[in-house]
Amino acid sequence: MNFFEIAKEIGIVPVIKIPDVKYALPLAKTLKEAGLPLIEVTLRNECALDCIRAIKKEYPDMAVAAGTVLKPEQVKAAKEVGADLCVTPGLNDATVHTCQEEGIPVLPGCVTATEIEHGLSLGLTTFKFFPAELLGGVRTIKELTGPYSRIYFVPTSGINFETMGAYLSNPKVAAVGGSFMAPADKILAEDWEGIRALCEKALQVCHNFRLIHIGMNAGEEGGALAKELGSLFGIGSKVGGRSDFAGEIVECCKIQFPGIHGHIAIGVRNVDRAVAYLEKKGYAMREEFKNYDAAGNLNAIYLEKEFGGFAIHLLRRP
Repeated sequence: MNFFEIAKEIGIVPVIKIPDVKYALPLAKTLKEAGLPLIEVTLRNECALDCIRAIKKEYPDMAVAAGTVLKPEQVKAAKEVGADLCVTPGLNDATVHTCQEEGIPVLPGCVTATEIEHGLSLGLTTFKFFPAELLGGVRTIKELTGPYSRIYFVPTSGINFETMGAYLSNPKVAAVGGSFMAPADKILAEDWEGIRALCEKALQVCHNFRLIHIGMNAGEEGGALAKELGSLFGIGSKVGGRSDFAGEIVECCKIQFPGIHGHIAIGVRNVDRAVAYLEKKGYAMREEFKNYDAAGNLNAIYLEKEFGGFAIHLLRRP
């Protein structure tokens, strides 16, 4: 099990200080059923290791990280109870080396160029960005991943429903971490349905599915149709190669694109993440229509299934 792959695929890591071991299993069950089969349990109280042990025993396929790991002894203790990852607030050589010796992945906090270079020298490429909002958030991450293009960040602290979208629109953000989907008061109240609803909301914000445009397979009439619709609604038209557009809302395709009648373009923050989400729901993709940007990020893809004669086209729209 690779915690990083799961986190990057889902985009959200619940970071939770579980107040008592009795809450561990119902919380884990709720997260899994709501589509978040991963958790970082912070080692900030005496029951944390027992919580990790209980979750891994009951749900061995759930990705569980030990958070706030500060010293080598905690690495060994986390491994003993089954943790899949150690998360450290800073970069401590002794702790990182112990993780590597014990064969457990590590996510250290690195927020400066010097720390990143040191982390890279240790063979690491994914770093915790903490405390995210206080250190400039998305803007700082964008600046740091310019010269260090091979790295990814998992920002935490200050992340909530209002701020998470901007982070998840950046392809260099592997995932965001926080407790906003499972706040302490709801855990103490054992409000599992409330937590489930917040998890579902978090996934909605993560993907941000929204209508971008409608495409019509118009053939030779595509150009004339775009002009007519543009004039009709006062939105203008734009001539393209294989398609002309009426404003930004109607694509008049001059060749046959997927879909009997055309396609519906749905914008998402991250196409790879959206694909993983939809494939878990049983929807396959049309591999031959993948489109990548210059940096190698997946920009667009079609679903295999058509709806009412229309294909679904996923587009990256941060």
